[in-house]
Amino acid sequence: MKKLLYVLIGIIIVVILGITALVTLVNPNQFKAAIAEQVKKQTGRELDIRGDINWRFFPTLGLSVGETTLNNPQGFAQPNLIQFKQAELSVSVLPLLSHELDIGKVRLDGAHVFVQTLKDGLSNLDGLTEKSSTKEVNNSTPSKANKDAVSNVQDEKSTASKVTTQPWKISLAGVELINASVDIINDKTGSNIALNKVNFTLDKLTPNTWTKATFDISGSANALKFAAKGSTELSLSSAYQLAELKNLDLSLTAQDEKTEIKHAQVTLDHFQYGQWATVNLNIDGQLPELAFVTKGQTQFKLSSDRNILTLENLSIDNALSGKALPRPKMQVNIKTSASYDLTTKTATLSKLNLNADELALMGDLSFINRDVPVIRFNLSSDNINVDNWLNKLHGQVSSEKPAASDQAANNASTEIAASTAQQTSSQSALNTPPAIQEPDLSVLKGIDVDGTIMAKKFTISQAHLSDVKLSVVIQNGIAKLNSFTANLYKGTVSASAQLNVNTPLASYQFHNQIKGVEIQPLLEDVANNKQLAGRANIIVNLAGKGLSSQHLKNNSTGTINVNLTDGAVYGVNISEMIRSAKARLKGEKLADSQKQKKTDFSSLTALLQLGQGQAKIDNLHLVSPLLDINGSGTTNLNNESLNFSVDTAIVASGKGLDELKGIIVPIRIKGTWQEPKYQLDLKNLFKQNSGLEQKAKKELNRGLEKLLGDKAKDEKIKNVADQLLKGLFN
Repeated sequence: MKKLLYVLIGIIIVVILGITALVTLVNPNQFKAAIAEQVKKQTGRELDIRGDINWRFFPTLGLSVGETTLNNPQGFAQPNLIQFKQAELSVSVLPLLSHELDIGKVRLDGAHVFVQTLKDGLSNLDGLTEKSSTKEVNNSTPSKANKDAVSNVQDEKSTASKVTTQPWKISLAGVELINASVDIINDKTGSNIALNKVNFTLDKLTPNTWTKATFDISGSANALKFAAKGSTELSLSSAYQLAELKNLDLSLTAQDEKTEIKHAQVTLDHFQYGQWATVNLNIDGQLPELAFVTKGQTQFKLSSDRNILTLENLSIDNALSGKALPRPKMQVNIKTSASYDLTTKTATLSKLNLNADELALMGDLSFINRDVPVIRFNLSSDNINVDNWLNKLHGQVSSEKPAASDQAANNASTEIAASTAQQTSSQSALNTPPAIQEPDLSVLKGIDVDGTIMAKKFTISQAHLSDVKLSVVIQNGIAKLNSFTANLYKGTVSASAQLNVNTPLASYQFHNQIKGVEIQPLLEDVANNKQLAGRANIIVNLAGKGLSSQHLKNNSTGTINVNLTDGAVYGVNISEMIRSAKARLKGEKLADSQKQKKTDFSSLTALLQLGQGQAKIDNLHLVSPLLDINGSGTTNLNNESLNFSVDTAIVASGKGLDELKGIIVPIRIKGTWQEPKYQLDLKNLFKQNSGLEQKAKKELNRGLEKLLGDKAKDEKIKNVADQLLKGLFN
């Protein structure tokens, strides 16, 4: 026992003497010049060790290095690539004999790293390894004189490698970064990332053993300022690669001029490649005119080859509020499963269920991240009400039905504008009156979209459709509505359209066909107008340039072919107007009619031709059991004025109109779309019907005789009667 004690005391004395000799006889500062020279050879950069290099021998043998800098070439914004105030590193000596590299705690105080890429693409990281690479190339092609020496060295290395086959075991007592900072500037892209505070600690790190890491970071990315702190536990594999992660708890805040993340919390239970992990997310933030509180949860897995990220049972609930929304408050919830392929940059959403208040969408969606993003979708919904989401965009905050004035012109514009992610405006656009301000659809030039949408119920411009199916394609700045079909007011509607935004004024083509639609409830819902009824068959072919209200009205050209059957025109009773005219001619008293002001017809056809801000009708034809009506005229799409002439022919006897059978009665229609005014055109009535003038004179004279007796034969009275008749007939 005493012998063993003496041996231990002897070893301790030898170690103490060795350390004492090392510290007293070897001054590490004498190696500064040699270290700087080697760094210069390897990197071409100047290493300046201004502080002292001191030995550390407890608990392990190591060095402590004072203030040190590694400089940048000229032309960069900061003089140094790397600098630090103090660095400490130690290594245990005895484990080296057993091929164990036991590194003590690495401590770095006041470290700063600066990386810059200039506008020409040159970086201060360029050239750091060029000289060492060149040296390796030179050494790999030795001169003939050195071949024997190189051969001997290689033989020695080969022999050593055969003897030394035991792998090294590496362990690290810990890492501590104190008050570190990083600047990453890219003048080429204009990005600027600055980490002004980085504090990081890592406990003892040994393969296949859990160790804890904590971090506290603050900085900025361009105008965005952020701060993050948290902790996690990690484990390295035998190959010293990250194998597992658990108990991640991350807290984050961020703010710039437009965005504020008041608080964000991310937690992760356990992560391992190829295994499922659970992530929880909570965010409280503010965007311009939009506040949001987001809560989410998902199970995710990163494949063993680290190429495919899969999310299952992704659930995100968003409570939104603010002026940017179609309504003051909204609840938007998303449930889906998703995956992302890092090699193809493809994201897919399956079993998507999106609820925005009462709007619910289901289906699948995919996205490929390319220079021109590729979007594919197949969505369906039980009920889509577009009006609920577009009214706010157009300032229609009241619940009143829109006037017919801008309805037709605005519908196409609002539908197209709603498909864009965000409308931007130039200064000139801000000074442009809203009526001629074009929507910014430049986003259509940068996306590739192909998808279908189906809806059991669909409401737009207060028109109610059902069983809607539409197919949309957007490529190279051209948006195509390949097909649109739906049931509409006991009939059907189908349409196709194309929009080209590659020209200064977007051009469009539109084809629509309506079959068997009840027109009165449609007009009542869309335009608050009940003046026309019947079953409609309508074919629309339109084209034009410009999507503002003014351009839609003035630049649209094409035809609208209308065919109505079994209908009525409300607001006018043409047969009663004719009876009233007949009574006036005969001098009879007008009977008070209690009949509804309505003109029934069996068919009504018309061809509208649009152009130069007007709709022109040349061949209006209405057929009813009593009347045959032909008309023509124009309506101005800007001021909504009417100017129509309608010729009505009595085609049947009875109902007090026997004497008028075959007579053509002209009617003028003026006023506006909302308040049309009907007037009997007596001048043309007599011009178009020979014999009526003489009959009218006889009836007038007879009436005067009954009223005035013998005085009716007075020449003055006759002259007055003649003047009245001239004013009536001419």
